[in-house]
Amino acid sequence: MCNKIKGYLKTFLKLRNFILFIVLLSACSNSDELVVVSGNTVVAEVKGVDITVDKLRDEIRFLIMQFRITNKNALSKEEKLLLKVKGLNRVIRNNLLLTEASSSGVFLTRNEYEVAFREIESEYKEDSFLEYLKVQNISHELWKLRLKNNLLINKFINIKFKIKTSGNKIEAKKYYEAHKDRFKKGRMVQASHIMVATEEEAKVVYDAIKSRKKSFSELAKIYSLASEASVGGDLEYFEVDQMPEEFNTISKLKKDQISDVIKTPYGYHVFKIVDIKAPKQLSFLESQDAIYDQFSRNEQSSTFEKWLVELKNNSNIKIDENVLSKISL
Repeated sequence: MCNKIKGYLKTFLKLRNFILFIVLLSACSNSDELVVVSGNTVVAEVKGVDITVDKLRDEIRFLIMQFRITNKNALSKEEKLLLKVKGLNRVIRNNLLLTEASSSGVFLTRNEYEVAFREIESEYKEDSFLEYLKVQNISHELWKLRLKNNLLINKFINIKFKIKTSGNKIEAKKYYEAHKDRFKKGRMVQASHIMVATEEEAKVVYDAIKSRKKSFSELAKIYSLASEASVGGDLEYFEVDQMPEEFNTISKLKKDQISDVIKTPYGYHVFKIVDIKAPKQLSFLESQDAIYDQFSRNEQSSTFEKWLVELKNNSNIKIDENVLSKISL
């Protein structure tokens, strides 16, 4: 999937896919005790540092965005508890890693932050980024803090657990032969895209497309909030199979066809298929760099996970399950 469409669909967590601990570490309260849960109530303590209910709720907002939960009230009690546990474990993990980064002398430079910020901001047009955050109930300040912390954690991990390129060609060939299905380039589509904020705008745009009084490209330049609006909504080529499930209907379209209006948490979308390329099997030579990279990242991930388990086990972590169970989402 091309970088531009990722702008609306990606979450802002750019860390590697390391293990997410979802098991409660300990309890420090009687489950029958009556607890009044306010934003300042302490739900956990990590090395003497309090984690409040407000901090946990901030993290849960990002999880809701990540999992594309459109109606949190529709979640079961078990699902809500799991969301809270995941959020709390992520806060604990991040607090520990930020402390380790600081004690190791690893810091984020202003330039590193600004480059990453501009890259994300460039995916949006004018105020659409702020509107996106508003829809997700996330303040701009919270998002910026989250970005800084994630960039710092990512930098620390890559320094402490530096990737050593694994270039064993024999093992790579064995892996390729055993997993050929993983090295296919799926059906590629070149599409144009219009994104608007409201259903009313989407209807206006869709009717205008159907009337053919203006081209799709012209309408994208006029109405679209997406960053590619200036080039007529051109998304270039991307793999249909890698699109988020909200856009599954695009895979059924033929060349020059227009999609229906598609509603997502990020806005209302209309696509036009410009060109289609058939799937193809990649050769070993085309795949080997990706295989070497996968080997290296597997080794990095394994080393990091073992270290993180040991770090958690050696840290003084207390969790108040009674408070956790009573927190509303």
